[in-house]
Amino acid sequence: MSASGTVIVQEGRVIEEDLFAAGRRVIVNGRIEGDLIVTTNRLTINGVVEGDVGGLAWSIDVPGEVHGSVRAAAWDVTIGGTVGDDVVVFSRSLDVNGAVGRDVLVAGVSARHTGTVGGEIRGELLWGLRVDGAVAEDIDVGIHRLTITDSASVGSAVSWRQGLISQNIRGWSARTEISEAADLGLVTEVQPIPLDITVRALRLLFQMLRFVALLFTGLLLISIFPRLTRRSVEEAWNRPGTTFLVGLGVFVLVPVAAVVSVFTIVLAPVALILLALWLFGLFAGAIPALIALGRRVGRSGYGLVGSFVVAAIGWRILRLLPLVGFFIYFAVVIWGMGAWTLAMWTIWREGRDRQPAADFQEGVEPVPFDDPGPRMELLGLEVPPE
Repeated sequence: MSASGTVIVQEGRVIEEDLFAAGRRVIVNGRIEGDLIVTTNRLTINGVVEGDVGGLAWSIDVPGEVHGSVRAAAWDVTIGGTVGDDVVVFSRSLDVNGAVGRDVLVAGVSARHTGTVGGEIRGELLWGLRVDGAVAEDIDVGIHRLTITDSASVGSAVSWRQGLISQNIRGWSARTEISEAADLGLVTEVQPIPLDITVRALRLLFQMLRFVALLFTGLLLISIFPRLTRRSVEEAWNRPGTTFLVGLGVFVLVPVAAVVSVFTIVLAPVALILLALWLFGLFAGAIPALIALGRRVGRSGYGLVGSFVVAAIGWRILRLLPLVGFFIYFAVVIWGMGAWTLAMWTIWREGRDRQPAADFQEGVEPVPFDDPGPRMELLGLEVPPE
């Protein structure tokens, strides 16, 4: 096991057992005859790993050789060398421009394949898959965009289905760009299985329970934190542009900072707390924005609670609109997250600037101290003359 700022397996060195490494960077230039398990910001394998590679990293780059499998969660994964078995990753982006002996299983945002895969490519991608290389067997993915170029070849079938974006945003359907010159087998779109009435009823019940939970959370926050709630509503209405930009920054930067902090052992607990607050913000972030909108509609006649309930109902109805409803829903959440953030910052700054003691207020006499003589004598200190 090795833990350091940078862990390097030097060229020519052979490690005859498994290596567990944690550090800001892990670089393998030599040879590992066992498995490699890492927690790092950046993993680079220029040498050879005879076993499997697994762990958590910000970026993984494999220009060398892995005889086993690569199983990891990372922001970016690049396979430029060779992997003997499977590649199983959860990542924002996957780029396979080398050779994979067996299957590629991916869940994330996007993937690109320009090398060779000896098995299948399967996965669920939020955005899309681009195929320029060779796949010996099938491609089976859920995507928003599928691109297969002239240089691609697939030994068996290409099947795709509507991805998470198309499934959850009304009016947004997946798109495909498949070259007629590509060497492909059967190309099919997999249609979703129609839901029976029981499943539809359960989904409707879940949506209703989630809405009720949002209402309950909003009422709870209004009653427990009235000052914070009022201040966040003021921020949302008086500075809508600023609060939206702050919310967008929180939405993007907090998970990135949390993921980076996970790789530093000292900040890992803070990162988990940040992620928990971020997830709670996605659920309850819209509350101050909804109250601000509700007060505007009711011209302040509803109060905090009434404004929140009225606006929340309208917000949920607008969510049913195709495509536009999703963007309205998302914009209100971001707006509200920014309002919470600015309100907490303002209250903290006011509390810091406030004078802490009443004795320093104008017109208040300071409280005289008792004669310290005996106490000072006991401590062996000189008693000041009277």
